[in-house]
Amino acid sequence: MNRNAIVALLGLLILGAIIGTYSNHFNNEFHFDDAHTIVDNGYIRTLSNIPLFFKDCTTSSAMPSHQGYRPLVTSTLAIDYALSMKKTAGQSGYDFFWYHMSNFTWFIMIVGLLYIIQLKLYNYAFNNENNKYFALLGCAWYGLHTANAETVNYIISRSDILSTLAIVGSFAMYVGLPQLRKYYLYLLPAALGMFAKETTIMFAPALIAYIYMIERQKSLSEIFTKDGVKQFFGSIWIGIPALVICLALAVFSIVMTKHHEPGGTSMWWYLATQPYVVLHYVTQFFFPVSLTADTDLPMVIKLSDERLYFGVAFIIGIVVLIFKTSNSPKWRPFSFGLVWFLLMLLPTSSFIALAEVTNDHRVFLPYIGLVFSMVCLVANLYYYAFEKIEVARYVLIGVLVLALGGYAYGTHERNVIWKTDEALWKDVTEKSPNNGRGWMNYGLTLMGKGDYNGALYAYEQALTKTPNYYILHINLGVLKDATGDKATAEQYYKNGLAYGPTYVEPYYYYARFLFNNARTTEAEVMVNHGLALFAGHLYSRYLQMDIYNALGDREKLLNAAQTTLSIYPGDAKAQAYLAYAQNPNNVTANTQTVTVNSLISQSLAYYNAGKYNECIDACRKVLAIDDKNTTAYNNICTAYNQLFKYDSAVVYCEKAIALDANFTLAKNNLTWAKSQLKK
Repeated sequence: MNRNAIVALLGLLILGAIIGTYSNHFNNEFHFDDAHTIVDNGYIRTLSNIPLFFKDCTTSSAMPSHQGYRPLVTSTLAIDYALSMKKTAGQSGYDFFWYHMSNFTWFIMIVGLLYIIQLKLYNYAFNNENNKYFALLGCAWYGLHTANAETVNYIISRSDILSTLAIVGSFAMYVGLPQLRKYYLYLLPAALGMFAKETTIMFAPALIAYIYMIERQKSLSEIFTKDGVKQFFGSIWIGIPALVICLALAVFSIVMTKHHEPGGTSMWWYLATQPYVVLHYVTQFFFPVSLTADTDLPMVIKLSDERLYFGVAFIIGIVVLIFKTSNSPKWRPFSFGLVWFLLMLLPTSSFIALAEVTNDHRVFLPYIGLVFSMVCLVANLYYYAFEKIEVARYVLIGVLVLALGGYAYGTHERNVIWKTDEALWKDVTEKSPNNGRGWMNYGLTLMGKGDYNGALYAYEQALTKTPNYYILHINLGVLKDATGDKATAEQYYKNGLAYGPTYVEPYYYYARFLFNNARTTEAEVMVNHGLALFAGHLYSRYLQMDIYNALGDREKLLNAAQTTLSIYPGDAKAQAYLAYAQNPNNVTANTQTVTVNSLISQSLAYYNAGKYNECIDACRKVLAIDDKNTTAYNNICTAYNQLFKYDSAVVYCEKAIALDANFTLAKNNLTWAKSQLKK
């Protein structure tokens, strides 16, 4: 076989390895911020809303405090929702497969484009045809790396994936298609990426560094010489179009994101913590054994904290290494990789104080630079130390294969952790035991299973760490309500209002509690207060219509239904209520339609939140009204599958299929239940 054929075959093997490594992730659940950006975000439920996503940031999330101007991300979520609806024959827009398939496809595109960039990098450093193999090594290293599992699994982290794809795409066009430079077409991906995440702005400085260090073959030490200064400003001149476009779009994005706050408390202490965080990231690159979805790493808050000095010393060491290695052409890709790593960390590891000092998904883009550096190191070892020593070459190859296999195994295992909310948050409580949010979310999964004692213990652990967390108090209210302690439940709901007065959720949950306890007038006040904060909260809209229906106020019900439809065109519950409000002579039929649609929507919401027993209860209420509702039977079946009660799942799926022999979703769920019973 000739060299090109071998390269193609190896490329296919690497692709197969990445697909195999991620083969167990395509049906993993939604997690964390997926709730308010996907599950609770009614705007993504129709493709006709896509123009609205570019109008402002209010359609990006059901939580106003978390709304950011990322219309490209929200548009792709709407497309995934539509594909899910098509696959499930209109039963659900939350088929996990399509959301994961989108993330994974873009991830594979990034890996492929990295081959073009790396080949150009190593060709500048080494005049050797084996550079193609080292470019493939970099693709495998990045594609299999365990730390990337969080970004690929966490659906809303597609903002990181899309922005990285934009930067890598622009780089690949710049280095691979130089004939297009005069038309500036290479800027198109980067410009598009700015609508996914503001970090895309870092394409411009990275491009300038590439032009100066790689294309013009200048060391960083030479920047202090007359010729070096000339070459550096010449590189900036070439990069000015990228700087202007990226900066202009970044400012535009900031202006469009009117109310979002980074969430940090102290800019200076956050900055003081980041050198140690960089050390942590580098350690995780080589030994990704303590990855966690939600860290409990505390901020440096005093000058006597030794982490401050370890971190600063490490940063100084990296800078010295960058300058030293940039002096030699064969080590310049190593130096450029470190520059890339530090540049891409600047948006999250500098003066912008974020709510968490570190997060695993923040290294998705920076780790590309470390891959450049490490592959350059391996290439230097091969070309200048081991090329003529056959045993040494095979030892080097063996070590690399073992390392890649270790990364792949770690990634496969992290996919298992990301399978369910319960597995993910249990892992967080073990690796980040001081994280109150982690304990709360773990408790939420236990409550969904009906394990109220376990949930209470988890919530109590969370209270000791985050006593003022408004969502925690809401969940304690839900728990106490479920166990019959109404008085304590109400106090927790009020605590939620006290700690989160600017969020819609406390008003919604307290209003729901009041409504369920026949305090309808009070519930009306609460739900309207919440909608005044965020008019697009779909579940508050549903509750508002239920309240007006219970009060018998047709005029208000009509207005509420029309308002809901103006925000969410085609919503089934709003349409049913509208018909009911407009036609008082058809009370029974429309009331039943409203109730069934409401309960089916509620069951899906419970299912997506991991509350499988509540999902089953909602569907049983549907069957009490309509005993031939195939969706209800199927939803009960899927919930029993999640509870590992496969014998019960079989019964309900068979009922769904008996009513509709072509119900593919029920057939698939039945097949799964039976296969698990055999095991």
